[in-house]
Amino acid sequence: LVGSEMCIRDSNLYWSVYKNLEKEFLELANFIHFSDDQLKVYSMHIADLIVRCSIEIESISKELYFELGGDKNPLDDNGNKRDLYFDTDCLDLLENRWHITKKHVIVSAPTFYFANESNKIFAPLHKANKRGSSGSKWKQAYQAVKHNRKESLKKATIENLMYAMGALYLSLIHISE
Repeated sequence: LVGSEMCIRDSNLYWSVYKNLEKEFLELANFIHFSDDQLKVYSMHIADLIVRCSIEIESISKELYFELGGDKNPLDDNGNKRDLYFDTDCLDLLENRWHITKKHVIVSAPTFYFANESNKIFAPLHKANKRGSSGSKWKQAYQAVKHNRKESLKKATIENLMYAMGALYLSLIHISE
């Protein structure tokens, strides 16, 4: 019972952060017409939202990884202790357990005017368990703007934010179970 109460309390904490991010995301529609031809619009504010959203995904994926018995002390190919990676370690374990890369979200809001079906229904965690250029675009954008915002600002797009928000939403569903 104590363990389940802790999980509920933690998921409520994550959900409140998600709701705040979602509110800020939806407020962008007051200034940008959310349609298929606007998905490449970028800004410093969108970059900030992508970073904040991705940090939540990292935190949730690590928490789920440990709950599922993931290795707390991963080793590199030479047997030396290395950092735990949220994508190739944590998200990969979640993929093996729950097939998260195949799960879809449906985007719906009265201020969204997407005609292209792939902008309404998509799999935001597709390739999220991969690193570098083979990983998902939103994760590449997150890493780029986190490490060099000035040079990577054009990656902070509405599309990447929409995918990151979808990935966070799917992560939250799993932590709430």
